[in-house]
Amino acid sequence: ISVCAYGCQVHYKNGVIDFYTRRSALMETLQNAPARHGQAATKHPLVSVVMPAYNAEKYIGEAIRSVQSQTYANWILLVIDDCSTDHTADVVRAFVNTDDRIRLFQNTHNLGAAKTRNRGFELAKGEWVALLDSDDVWHSDKLERQLAAALNSGSEIIYCSYSLISHDGQKISDYIVPEQTSYDDMLRESAFSCSTILLAKSVVDNNRFFSDYYHEDLVYWLQLLKKGYSASACCEPLADYRIVEGSRSHSKVQSAKNRWEVYRKVEKLSLIKSLSVFLSYTVRGLSKYKR
Repeated sequence: ISVCAYGCQVHYKNGVIDFYTRRSALMETLQNAPARHGQAATKHPLVSVVMPAYNAEKYIGEAIRSVQSQTYANWILLVIDDCSTDHTADVVRAFVNTDDRIRLFQNTHNLGAAKTRNRGFELAKGEWVALLDSDDVWHSDKLERQLAAALNSGSEIIYCSYSLISHDGQKISDYIVPEQTSYDDMLRESAFSCSTILLAKSVVDNNRFFSDYYHEDLVYWLQLLKKGYSASACCEPLADYRIVEGSRSHSKVQSAKNRWEVYRKVEKLSLIKSLSVFLSYTVRGLSKYKR
């Protein structure tokens, strides 16, 4: 048995990790901790959840229900439909009609993932912003645990471990993230995933996704870490990352090519440095999908 930095007991049994929560203690920490990041003290800070959506009618209902099931209730969900050609907007409207915390916005023309997330940042209110892709799912205590971790650590970026699931929701494996990560760490291993991230509002107010690169999320994370924002993790899986055939993240060969482009063209790493971190990324990536 070991204890995670945020009060979560981690039990190892037959190679499986079980996490035993202390919900009341976490909520007491969340409510009583002092304000961080220059924000006013708030017992229940508002979290804006930004969800870009494009032709997501098959999975978006499950994603929205996972937000509604959160044990931490002070949130608003901003769904931005990027000109879907299916019934995505209709599915979302059904939720809007029954839950006034959910809002639907529709782009007048297709903007792509990066600019749609940026629009969500512009619409966001409160002290914290979380991202959730329309085909992923949160565990019910994700926001509660991440807010407690944020207040305990003082970090502006909180991320978490996650489970990889198939298109039909069958669990494939768990990806357990390191407790902390840095710019150099991120070059070697992508500890962040959009659906696992909680960001201080001050971070998104001053930083936007770039739309010039296919791997815009990696570029964004590297930008934040290079600027000195601190990142801390909840090490237990708090989200499910869905592997959908035909999605941008499904092709690992293309993902590797895009990552190399980030090393050389965006971060302007030397050839030797690029080869070194790419080798680390490849080895860690292979082990990640075998866990």
